Amino acid sequence: MVQTVQGLNLESQFTTVKISLEGDNIGDITTILDKIVTFHPLFIKEYSISPTLLTIRSKLPFLWRESAESFVNLSKSKITLEKAQQYVIEEVIGRRIKSMSTIPVLESAHNQNIETTPAVLDDLMIKDLKQGYRRIFNRYYLLGCGKGSQITGSIASSKDAYISQNLQRDKWSTNTMIKRLNLPLPKWEVIDSLSHLEEVFSEYEKPVVIKPTGLTGGHGVVVGINTLEEAKKAFKFAKEAGEGKATWQTKVMIQEQVQGEDYRLLVIGGKLEIATKRIPAFILGDGKLTIKELIEKENKDPRRDTTNPAHILKPIDIDEPLKDYIKEQGLTLSSVPNKEEKIQVRKIASMSQGGITEDFTDSVSKEIKTIVESLANSLHAFTLGVDVMCLDLSKPLSKENGAILEVNTMPESYLNFYPILGKQRSYVAETYIKALLKENVCKKFVVIGQSKDDLPTLLRRKWMIKKEDTVGEIVQERYYINGMLMNEQSQRWRSFESIKCNALLDVIVIHHRDWDDVKEYGLGFDHINTVFITKDMSTNKEYMKILKRYKRMKLIDKIRKI
Repeated sequence: MVQTVQGLNLESQFTTVKISLEGDNIGDITTILDKIVTFHPLFIKEYSISPTLLTIRSKLPFLWRESAESFVNLSKSKITLEKAQQYVIEEVIGRRIKSMSTIPVLESAHNQNIETTPAVLDDLMIKDLKQGYRRIFNRYYLLGCGKGSQITGSIASSKDAYISQNLQRDKWSTNTMIKRLNLPLPKWEVIDSLSHLEEVFSEYEKPVVIKPTGLTGGHGVVVGINTLEEAKKAFKFAKEAGEGKATWQTKVMIQEQVQGEDYRLLVIGGKLEIATKRIPAFILGDGKLTIKELIEKENKDPRRDTTNPAHILKPIDIDEPLKDYIKEQGLTLSSVPNKEEKIQVRKIASMSQGGITEDFTDSVSKEIKTIVESLANSLHAFTLGVDVMCLDLSKPLSKENGAILEVNTMPESYLNFYPILGKQRSYVAETYIKALLKENVCKKFVVIGQSKDDLPTLLRRKWMIKKEDTVGEIVQERYYINGMLMNEQSQRWRSFESIKCNALLDVIVIHHRDWDDVKEYGLGFDHINTVFITKDMSTNKEYMKILKRYKRMKLIDKIRKI
C-alpha cells in the first residue's frame, strides 16, 4: 500500500509518501536512498525505514510512488539490488528529471513554496509503441496552480511561442529569421549533395563549418575545414548524424567559420541574464599518462558522472572525430604529453562532448546584448539560448569580430547556471520563476470542518471571492467547478494534483471533513493563502499549534475561524 500525504501536513511541511513493506531486506533499500541523497537535496528531504514501513518526505512524491513497487519487491528479495537501483535511478529519476537544467528550476520553485506538479500525465510514461501508442515520458512540470500557472520542460515553457520552438529546431529556418532581422550572420547555405558541395565550395572563405541543420547536441558538426576532401568527409559525417530522424533533420549546411571563442547567452523574459564561454574539451599532461589514460582519468570526475542527474559536465567520448583531431596535432592516444601540457581533444566547444564553461556575464557589449534581446523578443521566446562566436564579447559583432551561430528555446541552462570557471549564477533560476509566474494569482484556500453554509457563497459575501471568479473545489472524493460536479476520484492526491493543473481556476478550495482527513491526506498545498477552520475543529490545540507554526514560517498566510 502507498499513502501520499500531500503538501503541508500534520507531520511535516513536506509531502510525505508512506510505502508499506513486507520483507526484512531493508538494508538494500537504504543503500539506494542514501545514494540518491548524495545526488541533490531536491529529491529527498528526509526518510525513515523499518521492516514494515518506508517513509519519504519530498516535494517530488511521484518519484517515490513510481518507485514503490521496486522497493516492496526488494524488501521481499524478489528482485536484486542492482535491478531495483537501475529502475529507481535510471528509469524513474533519470526519465522524470530530463537534465540538470530541470533541477535548479524545481529547486527554486520549492524554495519559494511554489507548487510543482507533474503535467500532462499522472505516470512516468504511457503505453508502448508496440501497442500503437506514442511513447511519452512525463518530463513536464506545472509551476504554480490555477490561472496563470505555466508548464516547463527543463527551462523551456508554455510561454515560448510555438513558432519560436519550430524555428529554432532547424538551423535553416533560424538563419532565415536572423537574416530577416538583418542581424550579423556568416555566409551559409544548405547543401543537397556532394555534387552541390563541389559547386559552391570555392565560393566560401576558409575555413568553413559543415553541420546538420537539425538539433544533434553537437554531433555531426565539423569545423576548421580547408579542403574539398575534408568537406566531403564532413558532409558524410553530418549526414550520418541525421540518420533515422525526420526529413528536416537530415539536411546539411555549410557556413563560413567565424573566428573566436564560443559563447552561450541566456535570455529570460526578453532580457539577457547570463553569458557563458564554452571551452572545448582538453586534458593536461602529467608526463606519465597517455592521452587515453588522461581522458579516462578526467572522466572519473564526479561532475561527469551521468548516472547522477545533478551532473554539470559530460564525459569525453573517445570516437573517430577525437582520434582525427589529435592526429592532426601529430599525436595518438598512446602519446604521453609533458607535465602541464594542454592538449585539446575536441574542436567543438560542446558540453555534450566533454567541454567546460566560464562565466562572461559582466563582459557583454551593449550591442551584443541588444542583438540577443532583439532575437528573443522577435521570436517571442520567453527563454532563448543564443550561440555567438566572436573574438571579443565586449565589442560589437562584425565580419572581423564574430556573428550569431544559432538559437535554442530549450537550452541546457545548467551550463550557464553552473560555470566551471567564474561566478555561479544559479540565482537566475529564481529570476526565471518570478518572470514566468508573474500572472499566477490563483488563491488557495483550505477548509477544515463541516459548515452549514456553502463556502464559496460565504466567501463571496465576505469579498474574498469575486463574483466573476471561477472556483474549483475538492470535497472529499468530489471535484466541482463553480458548484457543478465534474468528477469523483477515490485517490485524494490525484484530485489535489488534477485541480492544481486546471488553469481555468481563479480560486481553489480543498475541503477536509475533520482533522483525521487532514492527517490522512495532507492539506494539499505547499503554501496556502487562507485556512478556514470551523469552531468545533479549532478546539484541537495540538493541531492548531502546528498550523500556527506554519503561519510563522509564512507557509500559511492567514488562519480564520468560521
